[in-house]
Amino acid sequence: MTAVRRAELHLGPLRAAVEQAFARADEAGLLRRIRARDHRVWKPEPAEVSDRLGWLDIAARMEPQAAELERFAAALRGAGYTDVLLLGMGGSSLAPEVLARTFGPQPGGLRLAVLDSTDPRAVAARLAPLDLRATLFLVSTKSGGTVETISLFKYCYNLAAAELGREAAGEHFAAITDPGSGLAELAAQYRFRRTFLGDPTIGGRYSALSVFGLVPAALLGLDLRALLRRAQQAAAAAAAGQLGIILGTAALAGRDKLTLLCAAELASLGDWVEQLIAESTGKEGRGILPVVGEPPGPAGEYGADRLFVRLRRGADPDPDPANAALAAELRAAGHPLVTLTLDDHYDLGAQFFLWELATAVAGALLGVNPFDQPDVEAAKVRAQRMVAAYRAAGSLPAEQ
Repeated sequence: MTAVRRAELHLGPLRAAVEQAFARADEAGLLRRIRARDHRVWKPEPAEVSDRLGWLDIAARMEPQAAELERFAAALRGAGYTDVLLLGMGGSSLAPEVLARTFGPQPGGLRLAVLDSTDPRAVAARLAPLDLRATLFLVSTKSGGTVETISLFKYCYNLAAAELGREAAGEHFAAITDPGSGLAELAAQYRFRRTFLGDPTIGGRYSALSVFGLVPAALLGLDLRALLRRAQQAAAAAAAGQLGIILGTAALAGRDKLTLLCAAELASLGDWVEQLIAESTGKEGRGILPVVGEPPGPAGEYGADRLFVRLRRGADPDPDPANAALAAELRAAGHPLVTLTLDDHYDLGAQFFLWELATAVAGALLGVNPFDQPDVEAAKVRAQRMVAAYRAAGSLPAEQ
């Protein structure tokens, strides 16, 4: 079978089923139809499919904008900024956190931290080390109305206004949101330094290669073109489609526990993959359960419901000996294992696209729409009701 680029496939009991699935996908033109944005790959009707496929070519469309984002970052450094605190939840915050944790501090870049919790202790811990005069607050939400993110903005704005004055406070804020959102209106009202508008045809969990991931990447001092070109190389290859067929075939065969073995430096990438797959599948009674951060056990103790994917950095000797030893045991025990190797940290660009397309392909095999998010929207509605109830009564409703 054709190998996934920079991957080792040890499919064991899945081998025959995967080879048959590869052949069926080729015959049906699955990847060609996805690239042509044929909604019928997933559902007969185009609703919440046709208008959610902008991620397919966003890397190519963002490359001409790289210089503009880098100029914004340079202007901040020139104005004396040293830190960025990103305020966001879920899809708006996970990709920036992957980049910040994986790359670490870069020469000439700003320090970037992510605040994605409303726990008072977590908020205090993130804000305590910051000099507000040298900090940019990056408010990131596609919908522009996420209750938690807007609440964090209001709290941080009041802090900045108290220390810097209301006339100067807005210069310490920038927004990333979709056109016409409530946050875009707030940004204009409070005179934010800058508002970056995203592509409304891209859902939050598929937004890593859009402004939601690239503005933070520019502030970190990363080479945006390197990230985007790695993503475009992945988009031009068949690798991601093949990975998706493996994931979907495994789930249909009962191996629906996708267990990620991540090198320590790639742990945050595992968290991003977990959210992408968990929110995109798990609908209509069919899905894939990502298992991340599980303490490793003896290979013989894992059941027949597992598919293992190992994420590692390429090096000789292997910089991840514990997972290397477990991977050898898993292969010997006959468990299906895919090993994905990153040449360097800029291969995160390729990994973002690879997993996005793989998730979309797996959704097609499972017969679910990987782009809608009924439970996410329902949770937002319930959160807004809770806030309204608290404002009206001064306390939260009693738990049921």
